Amino acid sequence: MKKLMALVAVALIGIAGAFAWSVGEIQGTWQDANWDANWTFSTATDGEGQIVLTRASTGETIYTFNAGNTANFETKATTDGFVLSFYCKDTERAYQFTKPLTLDANLKMFIDPDWTTEDYNVTITYQTAAAGLL
Repeated sequence: MKKLMALVAVALIGIAGAFAWSVGEIQGTWQDANWDANWTFSTATDGEGQIVLTRASTGETIYTFNAGNTANFETKATTDGFVLSFYCKDTERAYQFTKPLTLDANLKMFIDPDWTTEDYNVTITYQTAAAGLL
């Protein structure tokens, strides 16, 4: 049991580095079919991590989240899995992405808008990846 816990801890530490804005090592696209939206985690040309929200049907960029337009960026390991969260003043929303402790590559996404108590909670499905995903 101790060996299993040690392996989980090492895996979470490795994933935690992948989600840092300054590293941008996580590469991949997850789709929210409810809103025709793709969430692509990638590295910008300056080497910084970014999350690009696009319209899945057209590829049109809706918004690019990065270190310059977000606040309260945090990564942490919880009993639910690895969690990445941040707030964006421009969109007036707090975002949270959770990678559950499963072999499944899907992410749980939670969005908390400032203007309502009605939150959005959905599992976004893994679409594509490049080196360094998981």
